Amino acid sequence: MTLEDVARAAGVSQSTASRVLNGSARRVLPENESRVREAAARLGYVVDLRAQATAGRPSNAAMVVVDSLRDPAAMQIAAGVYAQADVEGYAVSVTASRLDAERGADLVRMLRGQRPRVIFVVAPRGRAIARCVRQELTLYRAHGGLPVVIGEEGVIAALGDADAAFARGREVAARTFAALG
Repeated sequence: MTLEDVARAAGVSQSTASRVLNGSARRVLPENESRVREAAARLGYVVDLRAQATAGRPSNAAMVVVDSLRDPAAMQIAAGVYAQADVEGYAVSVTASRLDAERGADLVRMLRGQRPRVIFVVAPRGRAIARCVRQELTLYRAHGGLPVVIGEEGVIAALGDADAAFARGREVAARTFAALG
């Protein structure tokens, strides 16, 4: 299903359908908005987030990268980020890759292609983030993304309980989302 199909089914222009379904600040007539939403639901239309990202619209996606899904502190930090992102209206994906290896750079490169608004990286305990991963994060920033590394200051190793790690993730996410506006 395409936006053009929805517009045709609703009897409106493609730009009107786009304004309704893509959250434009420009308003449309209430009856047109209703017809577009009904047509989209009937046809099973889903907004193409990749197309929105390509068009330069700010994404409501946030990514969290951890070194290991088996690291309890890292997962609690990710859970804290998720909890705050949910409050802020962001969709969150959590993924894992060794951040001290080329595979981590490959993952960050792939995530950059999805154009999330922010990528949170939970630093691995006891290991440095690879230079190639840092380079990908630098490229991400250069193209308008916001990379946030959590835990390099040694705080993760000091977080012995789940509540403290969760609170740390939530606090960093709250500051980050406030900065994004």
